[in-house]
Amino acid sequence: MYYLVKQLVPPIFNTVRWFSFKYGWKGDFKSFAEAQQQAGGYDADHILEKIITTTQRVKEGLVPYERDGIEYDKIKMNFPLLTSLLWIASQQSGKLTVLDFGGSLGTGYFQTKPYLSGIQQLQWCIVEQENYVDTGTKHFESDELHFYYTVKECLEKHQPDIILFNGVLQYIGDAYQLLEEVKNSKIPFLYFDYTAYIDQEEDRYTIQKVPPVYYGADASYACIFFSRSKMFQWLNGPYDLCYEFVSEPDKYYLELMPFLYEGQLWKLK
Repeated sequence: MYYLVKQLVPPIFNTVRWFSFKYGWKGDFKSFAEAQQQAGGYDADHILEKIITTTQRVKEGLVPYERDGIEYDKIKMNFPLLTSLLWIASQQSGKLTVLDFGGSLGTGYFQTKPYLSGIQQLQWCIVEQENYVDTGTKHFESDELHFYYTVKECLEKHQPDIILFNGVLQYIGDAYQLLEEVKNSKIPFLYFDYTAYIDQEEDRYTIQKVPPVYYGADASYACIFFSRSKMFQWLNGPYDLCYEFVSEPDKYYLELMPFLYEGQLWKLK
């Protein structure tokens, strides 16, 4: 009966529910800096403490998967990511070096590691904020998993085959400057995931308000909705598009505007 009612409810009611909800994406600011002034940040101590706890439980095998401080009773498979990694490794004689930008304390590494056992040599490098790198280096680093403060520092020790932006680029104020740095690094593959686009000429700067179910308290941070035409025009200069995909089927709302999380794999020309 629930599913029948769900099908009969006009879509506008679901849209209004999201629009009036306390959490989600709000505002249309002039710049990322302006939005950031009115938001919190991902580096808040209580967020890190929650992620340390859940990641440690994954590492110890007590739970199979965590993301953003939420524990799951089974691994939430990311087939586009796994497919991309295995395809690239197959071209590198079974060797793979990953640069995971904003990879937390190893969410993507622990998620995919069970399915990368056929790779002869795996190096997973995470570039994160200072407090995450300090914690990661102390508690989670291994022969395969490494933590660095900057892309430059990582490149001094490794030659990545692919760089991952898995739901992270939209939280970086100088995103295009970072992409320019990545382009100049000559990393062969660029992977986007969980990225939202708008069909407008310019990017939109918002605040994302996150419910306490994630970190044990309310959290908020500045978030960019990238102009699809602007971003793709930039990417189509140095890169060729390998393929696109929808990250997950659920529809979200930026106030009254619906959007999906999307991703792509790009190859350096």
